[in-house]
Amino acid sequence: MSTFPVSISTLTAQRRHLLLVSEDESTISRFRAMVVQSDFHIGVISDDFPFLTNISALENIVLGCMYHKAMSLQSCRKNIQGLVDALGLNENLDQQAQFMSRPMLLKMHLLRCMAMESTFIFLPMISRSDCDILHRAAETLDRDVFLWATCLSNDQDVYTSLEFPIIDLNSTP
Repeated sequence: MSTFPVSISTLTAQRRHLLLVSEDESTISRFRAMVVQSDFHIGVISDDFPFLTNISALENIVLGCMYHKAMSLQSCRKNIQGLVDALGLNENLDQQAQFMSRPMLLKMHLLRCMAMESTFIFLPMISRSDCDILHRAAETLDRDVFLWATCLSNDQDVYTSLEFPIIDLNSTP
């Protein structure tokens, strides 16, 4: 496998929202694999990483925290309570994913990333409407959260009003 012209460390150093574009889906897929395998603790929000349907939203959100940090459900909840309050999700934490609206589910996925202390959130091939929901949610939080939306080069005009700097995954910066 060849190396990427763009490194994850170069992107994290920018500490800002980014629009990552490529002429082909295979490049985005390879970059996604690199993100998932990296040591940078980058969260990923994608339908390919769904919530488990047999447990509550709260349990889905803190499952990684409980497993990787050997913390109780209550301790993990305490750690994210400020984020839950900021996103207005207190009343929805007992719900299961299949009963949530798309905007609610996206905010819950953002919370899951935040519970794992991810500062950077990778959004592979995200729709513009989903990106808008997550962008607004991230802006309400009192900590740095940087979204990395990806799309094909021929679709990037749909995202320009977000005013995210554009990084071509096929080009050397």
